Amino acid sequence: MVRKNKAENQYNERMTKKREMEEQLRVMDQTDWSGIMMICIHGQAENRIYGTIVNRCLNSPLPFCGLDQLILKIDEVCELAGKPMLSMYPRFLQAEMREQYAELSKQGKKNGQKKQEGWQEMSDIIKRQAAVTKEVMEIQILFRGNATMQGRLRCQLSSKKYVSFRSALELFRMLKEVEVRFCENSRLQEADSGFTDVKRKEEKRGKAI
Repeated sequence: MVRKNKAENQYNERMTKKREMEEQLRVMDQTDWSGIMMICIHGQAENRIYGTIVNRCLNSPLPFCGLDQLILKIDEVCELAGKPMLSMYPRFLQAEMREQYAELSKQGKKNGQKKQEGWQEMSDIIKRQAAVTKEVMEIQILFRGNATMQGRLRCQLSSKKYVSFRSALELFRMLKEVEVRFCENSRLQEADSGFTDVKRKEEKRGKAI
């Protein structure tokens, strides 16, 4: 009975997650805007979330590990897409890093960053991601002013409502809340799973006796 209920709960979670991702896909389908990022969280390691970024300007999901890498890669996707435009160019400590960043916009212009030929491709990506994604967030980048970024975010923690951020620092704080809650839930699930496994072994041992 316990195993059956657990299987049903897992199935319901997968279906809910799939519906959420399909909803995100419809949002992305209704606009040519490249600043919409679907963040697929696959798990956590050492209290850092990891997963992929799905965006219509990317041919395949972009992996990330940690909030710092997530925010930097979101900015790089925007630069690759060419929008939202920067109001001022970012500063770097090394010329090499500055040149690498400049190459992103050149690469975007060279490729034309055309819309995916068919939304079936995006749908296929979503289906593959749904199988390994534990939580989904939507981040919309509206502007990139004052050497930072402005936009809005929605996730389970915001009750699916959009919450605006005025800088990358504010976005980082919000994402940190998501990360802390996700890691806590993961630890609780692992502990519960371990308890269930121990209980199952004890039941088997009892039957054997």
